[in-house]
Amino acid sequence: MPVPTFNFSSMDAMQYAQFMKKAGNEDFKNGSYSLAVRKYDQALLMLIQIRQWILCSEDIAVLYCNKSTALYNLGKWREAMFSAFESLRWNPEYVKAYYRASHSSTMSNSFEVISVFHKGLILLNASVDLSQVADFIAGIFTSVNDERVFPPTFCPAYDYIFSARFNALIWQAEMEKLAQKGKWSFLLLLPKKKELPTNLRVNQLSLKNLFETSESYGCDGKMQDIAELVKWLISIGTKVETIGVYPLHAVIRLCIKARRNHVFRWLLTQRPDLRDTINQQDRGGCTLLHIVASSSEYSWKHSQTEDVLMLLSFGVDPTIPDARSRYVIDILKKNKNFTVVKAVRDHTEKHTSSSVELEDVRWSKRLHRQVKLGKKQSF
Repeated sequence: MPVPTFNFSSMDAMQYAQFMKKAGNEDFKNGSYSLAVRKYDQALLMLIQIRQWILCSEDIAVLYCNKSTALYNLGKWREAMFSAFESLRWNPEYVKAYYRASHSSTMSNSFEVISVFHKGLILLNASVDLSQVADFIAGIFTSVNDERVFPPTFCPAYDYIFSARFNALIWQAEMEKLAQKGKWSFLLLLPKKKELPTNLRVNQLSLKNLFETSESYGCDGKMQDIAELVKWLISIGTKVETIGVYPLHAVIRLCIKARRNHVFRWLLTQRPDLRDTINQQDRGGCTLLHIVASSSEYSWKHSQTEDVLMLLSFGVDPTIPDARSRYVIDILKKNKNFTVVKAVRDHTEKHTSSSVELEDVRWSKRLHRQVKLGKKQSF
């Protein structure tokens, strides 16, 4: 198809291109993405024709980037990616185009996304825009969130991220972005956590989305890493309460899947105030002991026994029924874990006996005070 020509002077053509760009931007703001694409194309046609007389490479790059964004919003991922790469061809240092190219590549399942994010991150290294730097780092991590085998472009990008020595504020923003997306790409940070800034704090980070995501994982080695990750995040300022209404219930479920209860023990050592909620019941009336007793994710009864004994030592009451009037000891009997059944029974009898003895002592003291009071009154 022959390219149409116009009898505009170069200045007229530039003004027309700017007019069409502005009109396209207005259409974009109004959600008329198809109209915006057409107007960007008309502006591009003008600028490409006059480029030999007027230096307008940067203007062309911006238009292609705007067109990429509009195509992205239309769900045309591959066309959006092509326009973003065209933008970079005209201006290889246009950071926004790297962002558009990488996001469009993500939607079209292209492994080029990591390479694009990497190149953009190098350009941004000295940027004062902390949020944009964090976006690029998060983009690299989330691109391989569920990959078993990383593409060859990942290792150079990963190594660069930690060699660049980004400051604590950038890492804080980066980790908050990952948490908002519910991405366990956090696991990529664990081997490198000692290389992160020592003053890194994540007080505003929420664990809610991360725990909701973990529900889809089974009991494997990855869950042990997730447990270690949760411990680390809490140690640098994340509040366990951000998990949700029943944080201890969520943590004990995580420990069951990880087949280790050290995070629960550590948490109650670090936050002894949490013991005040140790007998909290969830919407189904379940205590922590109900969660452990009814779990089908234990591969060994010994692990279940260990968790029950741990919870008893922290003060969980085994005599509290759930909403269906089920007692922990009955659930354990049904699951035929008779070792822990005996432990729960002994614990209950011991505490019942202690309670009776304590009540006897209190009654004796009250009686003694009354006798003494009676003697004083007789004088």
